[in-house]
Amino acid sequence: MLFTAPAKVNLYLKIISRREDGYHNIETLFEKIALCDKISIEKAEKNTRIVCSDLSIPTDKNSLLGRAVTLFKEKAEISDNFLIKIKKNIPVSAGLGGGSSDAATVLQGLNEVTGNLIEKHKIVEMGKMLGADVPFFLGKTSFAYGRERGDKVEELQTELKMWHILVSPPFGISTKEVYQNVSAFGLTKNRCLDRMFSAFLGEKNIVEVGKNLHNDLQTIVLRRWPVLEKVFLEIRKTKAEGVLLSGTGSTIFGIYKTENDASSSAEKLCRVFRANENWRVEVATTY
Repeated sequence: MLFTAPAKVNLYLKIISRREDGYHNIETLFEKIALCDKISIEKAEKNTRIVCSDLSIPTDKNSLLGRAVTLFKEKAEISDNFLIKIKKNIPVSAGLGGGSSDAATVLQGLNEVTGNLIEKHKIVEMGKMLGADVPFFLGKTSFAYGRERGDKVEELQTELKMWHILVSPPFGISTKEVYQNVSAFGLTKNRCLDRMFSAFLGEKNIVEVGKNLHNDLQTIVLRRWPVLEKVFLEIRKTKAEGVLLSGTGSTIFGIYKTENDASSSAEKLCRVFRANENWRVEVATTY
């Protein structure tokens, strides 16, 4: 069976407080976008194998993907083996949730391949055990709020469709390193952005979404990797309604009203960044 694992961007991300377990409580607005990894899953006669087109991605039993398979087999009480093949398209360590999306898709895919042995809410609980972003990718909607670690998900129903340009540098950023630099002084207060964005999404108001993009981690990342400032500068020269760092980075995205606006802007950005080796400039719509 073939499955699609979409990337995500964070349209806003606020750090609320540090948790006793070392993580942070956050409030975020997720959006799935149509930049996707492709995953195939089939039963195998002998040992379970995970094969990835990107050889830098860990696929052993202690990796995120390996743990997803082990957890599913334990909860489903099966001993079946599987061949899982992953075609990577989502940049790694880019703030786009590629690893979490792959893990979520593997959980859902294994459940489908084995005849839906586990109920949906139990799959979500398994996702929380694997990573904070995994439960969002297990949901059906393109937009959702994430609270606590980001794993308490409230799905949002909207017909809003936006276009994005994603600019990814030739390096990834460690989520752990960024969060280690969050100070209590820099924490923001709740500005009821969930109500604001709910209204904007319901009205399909891309302009107001763009005006209210926000990421508390952006200042930390730009201070540590100042080369990314140029990306913001260049995207702001285009027809973007707003520009933001996604998650902990390293990808920066702009949002656009139309495909034409995004495509024409991407051509200009390609001339700037593809002259630099291994930079990626991509156009993606809401998933």
